[in-house]
Amino acid sequence: MATDEIEYNAYYHTLQNKFRRKYEQALSRCWMICVPCSRALRGLNITEEFVELHILRPSPSFSSHYASTDEGSSHIFELNGDSLILHKAPVQIAEKYAVKILSVESGYNKEYQQYKILITDKPLSPKYQSQPVEDDGIQLRKINSLADAVGFLTHFPVHIEVLIKLGPELQQLCSSLLSDSLQVVREKVHDTMSCYWMTLLKTHPLDRQRDAHFQNLLSISLENFIMSRLHDLVFQMVCNKHNEDDAQILGLVKELASAGVTADQLGAPEDFAIPLPAAVVELASLDSLNCPVDKLSCLRTTLDLILAELKGAIVDAHSVLSKDSQMPTLMTDDLIPLLVTVIIQAKPLHMASNLYYMENFQWTLSPSDATSFSLVTFKAAIQELLTLKPKELRPRSEKVRRELRLEDLMKVTVEVGQRFERSGERREEIPISPLDRQMERITAMIEASTQDLNDETLHLTEDVDQNKHVTGSLHPFVL
Repeated sequence: MATDEIEYNAYYHTLQNKFRRKYEQALSRCWMICVPCSRALRGLNITEEFVELHILRPSPSFSSHYASTDEGSSHIFELNGDSLILHKAPVQIAEKYAVKILSVESGYNKEYQQYKILITDKPLSPKYQSQPVEDDGIQLRKINSLADAVGFLTHFPVHIEVLIKLGPELQQLCSSLLSDSLQVVREKVHDTMSCYWMTLLKTHPLDRQRDAHFQNLLSISLENFIMSRLHDLVFQMVCNKHNEDDAQILGLVKELASAGVTADQLGAPEDFAIPLPAAVVELASLDSLNCPVDKLSCLRTTLDLILAELKGAIVDAHSVLSKDSQMPTLMTDDLIPLLVTVIIQAKPLHMASNLYYMENFQWTLSPSDATSFSLVTFKAAIQELLTLKPKELRPRSEKVRRELRLEDLMKVTVEVGQRFERSGERREEIPISPLDRQMERITAMIEASTQDLNDETLHLTEDVDQNKHVTGSLHPFVL
């Protein structure tokens, strides 16, 4: 975040250009430069007074105190941990004014002396208050699906003309990719995305162009918009490259499923070795999704559903235990065998290909967010899966339940429906858990199924987009 803030921050840009002399003076004397984040600068004019307030020199009296660089050093600050506290100002301060330091960057001047740049959450004086902007809701957006991406891109009328031109170019790109290697395909797609990203960005005012959060939203939206249209070609090329890996994983999964493997045999505690149908249904839809963000969201939701079902089972079990008993705790190491069990039940056809596709055709993955954690967790689970040998697994516990009947699924979904009815509110207005959402999906599939219950097979039909329908068959819920 800090690098983007410095590069595109309106104050820092103005400081380096309009107030170049003060900027170079600060660097030569190793003074501290404070840069309020972009959101805190909305509607503010960058004046000489503002600049002098945000360039600080050390106080000769106290090592932790700093003074503004205007004549008379009108403001005095104390550096206290990750905050700057205002102690002195020309006007009396009604209450303590503390500025949070979001990050610290180091630089070196021409004499190779170090200076500091502080990214702060707001200006250094309460005198400067940012103004709300019309598109403030955009700043709160997150892109978690292709629908989110398309909604963001089409929210701005200026994008429409650019997106119309993009369609024919993507068709030409498809024709040119047929004879290329997968690495060349990745580079060409990324080049196309970068070119159109810049074109779309230039349709916006300068302040928005410099907004790091807006840039990230635009990147995620555009790359998934493009990949959704190139998916059939690119994913087929990925599958061709990873065909042997996919076949190895699928073959091992089928062998383990036939052996009736349960989570406790893979190392999960008996208390956690429960049926996880909602997670299985979610993961089984992976191949029907057409862009990286939807596939990544599927992985994340699968993990959320595992945790949701486990928490429910733990609470139910604890309610019938004695008061002195302790509720079991889920450890990180327990998650991998549970996830491996879900993968075995879902029987994904192209697991290796999907992981490669997600990792290599979405360029905006952040190592620190939950989505990247989901991808890393699945990769770890696949590595663990590949080490398993059905004949060498530990014995199965007699306490572990191996089957989940459709009647059990229907009972759970009825309970979810009753909770909605008791609320007296419309469903779309009620915050619901991932497990609740998945149970509703399972109910819809059960109602649409025309097969006999004894087959214990569900058929899932999902609309991928407005013009295409994909029908997939899910495997029975047998552990």
